[in-house]
Amino acid sequence: MKILVINVGSTSIKYHLYEMDTEEVLAGGTVERVGSPGSQHRWRANGRASQAAIEAPSVRAGLDAVLQHLIGPEGSLKVLSELKAVGHRVVHGGEKLVRPCVVTEEVKEVIRACAKFAPIHNPANLAGIEAAQAMLPQATHVAVFDTAFHAELPPHAYVYAVPYELYLERGLRRYGFHGPSHQYMAAMASEYLKTDLSRLKLVTCHLGGGASVCAIDGGRSVDTSMGMTPLEGLVMGTRSGDVDPALAIVLGRLGNSAEEIDQVLNRRSGLLGLSGVSADFRDIEKAAAEGNDRAKLAIEVFVHRLRKYIGAYAAILGGPDAIVFTGGIGENSASVRQAACEGLMYMGVALDAAKNRACDARGSGGVVDVAAPRAPTKVLVIATDEERMIAREVARVTAGPTAARVRVTGGAIPIGVSVRHVHLSRADCDSLFGPGYELTERRPITQPGQYVCRETVDLIGPKGELARVAIIAPLRKETQVEVSRTDAIAQGVNPPLRESGKLEGTPGLTLRGPKGTVALQRGVIVALRHVHMRPDDARRFGVQDRNVIRVRVEGDREMVFGDVVVRVDEQFVLDMHLDTDEANAAGLTNDSVVSYDGLQ
Repeated sequence: MKILVINVGSTSIKYHLYEMDTEEVLAGGTVERVGSPGSQHRWRANGRASQAAIEAPSVRAGLDAVLQHLIGPEGSLKVLSELKAVGHRVVHGGEKLVRPCVVTEEVKEVIRACAKFAPIHNPANLAGIEAAQAMLPQATHVAVFDTAFHAELPPHAYVYAVPYELYLERGLRRYGFHGPSHQYMAAMASEYLKTDLSRLKLVTCHLGGGASVCAIDGGRSVDTSMGMTPLEGLVMGTRSGDVDPALAIVLGRLGNSAEEIDQVLNRRSGLLGLSGVSADFRDIEKAAAEGNDRAKLAIEVFVHRLRKYIGAYAAILGGPDAIVFTGGIGENSASVRQAACEGLMYMGVALDAAKNRACDARGSGGVVDVAAPRAPTKVLVIATDEERMIAREVARVTAGPTAARVRVTGGAIPIGVSVRHVHLSRADCDSLFGPGYELTERRPITQPGQYVCRETVDLIGPKGELARVAIIAPLRKETQVEVSRTDAIAQGVNPPLRESGKLEGTPGLTLRGPKGTVALQRGVIVALRHVHMRPDDARRFGVQDRNVIRVRVEGDREMVFGDVVVRVDEQFVLDMHLDTDEANAAGLTNDSVVSYDGLQ
């Protein structure tokens, strides 16, 4: 399976072609100065680097040059139809696009809407998608988002301390970026340390022209330095990183327009603004070595901010197993790694100076441990490969995590893991949030017309509480609470297995919202596992509405689920719902598929 990964910027197109059976890079390159005279196409294939002047007045023209090269004498494709899938890096997916997905018109609309948070990146990313769709109509196009890896940040990490309505009504919150890089670092660290990712605590540092730090606990991002936009956090090449928000207000009062302030903070600050030399760290290190005081200060500010974030995230994790460095600075600057780790002996960090100076991650299998012998905390330098991570995500979306999608003649059924959630009535919504309160959409779920709300409620049972439980809208006639058996035991309730809406004889509990509480007399269930499907799906599987079927899980934890209720409706999307207990037992996620195994 050949996958092309494209990263379209405002003036450039970067690409890599992979043979995914082996993850071999068949070709790669960059088209520079797109939209301007003097465009250059630089590429590497078969161990040779070359370049040529081209005409690229538009993204489509630049992409056409890339594709013609790939099928040319020095290319790696015989025909373009060999490309089965194309992966597109997209900077911002907001709250609605929280995992890689096949590009549809609806997906493109969300990407357009998220341009308010990434006005330089998202429009360029979308232009690349639309050009590639027009030129490669036979391929499946998949968008992979920088923000998606951080989609499970807890609310205390993503909510800003501003009026909460700004989040509810406008989505103003922290999102995080550099997701494929942090995800790749975590995967490589797990492999190198021979420890399952679920058991690792990592502080990953992506340090380049853009820079960010991430706290990863059990494979999940629990905090990250970039925020609503890539401006927040570390000092970067031209971005300021963290500043007092009043700085922008003061600049405005001094007569600067919003556009001018944007230029100052995003294009004229950071290492460039501090040093007055360059945004390139290599130039700044050279100037500092020659005695340039501003260059020295730029390095000191950069390292101070970096060390501060490492220490903060170590505290959040309760002590990391490893600190990981990558990116142009993280991989190549021994002095930055040394300075960032100084003073961290209290958390078990100590470098081997000789290993650190000699480190060459790209020439040493991709990972080098530069920690001192027997140091409790590893310090890894990893040659990041965001494009490879994107290609892996594309393969997972198009082929599925198991081969069931292509092996089983009856077809595959996508999984939707149903976490604990609440469906509210109008009256109970009013009691919890205030009279007439309208719930706000965070992101849609699989079934049309339903969505996860930004608002949450707390569940209070006889033995315990569950905080910030999701609300699924729209409102219903009667409030219903769906929990797993593990949740029910923790709360001290004993709900029956029921289909949605069948609440006779079910127990209740208390809901708590910002404006009040509701004591439910009934409504708590453990949902029966079920499959939504359209009539054409039902005909394909040979089933009818209300049938009970079996499904087979293949892979590392093969098993068969029985008692799966079929629900058929013209409006449904094919999807099987399991709760978290069932999904964890079978090793299933929202990227998984199962196969139909017959009527029960």
